[in-house]
Amino acid sequence: MAHGLSPARRIRSGRPVKLVVWAAMGLMTLSVALLSELPLFAPGTASRAHLFEIRWLLVPHVAGAVIALTTGAGQFSSRIRRWNLNFHRIMGRVYVGAIFVAGPAAIVMSHGTIFFTATLVQAGAWLVTAVAALLTARNRQIEQHRQWVVRSYAVTFTFIVLHVANPTGIWTHFSDAEYATAIIICTFLAVLVPDVAFSWRELTRRRG
Repeated sequence: MAHGLSPARRIRSGRPVKLVVWAAMGLMTLSVALLSELPLFAPGTASRAHLFEIRWLLVPHVAGAVIALTTGAGQFSSRIRRWNLNFHRIMGRVYVGAIFVAGPAAIVMSHGTIFFTATLVQAGAWLVTAVAALLTARNRQIEQHRQWVVRSYAVTFTFIVLHVANPTGIWTHFSDAEYATAIIICTFLAVLVPDVAFSWRELTRRRG
């Protein structure tokens, strides 16, 4: 039975699943970059002209988002934590700093559009969960810190989740208002689903 395994055996037994999950997330991210984002910069497109106009906000937003995606993934590596805990902490600070660049830039870029409220909710959740992860780490509340890191990275990954289906044309059937609602729902689920997972044993266990 699983509860009889040593901690090292438990880590090894869960490694294949972890690798599959991260590989899938990596492929999703690559798909979004190649199939959804790069085409926006194609010569002669209206999107390229608009992106050029907002480049002073777009560049820090994209840079911050990419740094958050990469350093955030590194926060889940037990090997990095065992190898150099200080490096793990530095990556965590870089992760939070990147969010504090990318999040506000997204809010400013969406100002005056129908997506402003949805972006405010998404970026607000991004900032709050990142700060909570940082504060719990500083307070040495390790279990709470791990949970907030999961919530934070789930919010970070909402951009990928929302854009991975772009090549299928699914969002063309949605109005701008409906897509803005989808952003809010996805952000809500990014916080709710980890909470349910963390409490699953308590939710399903019956008292004798």
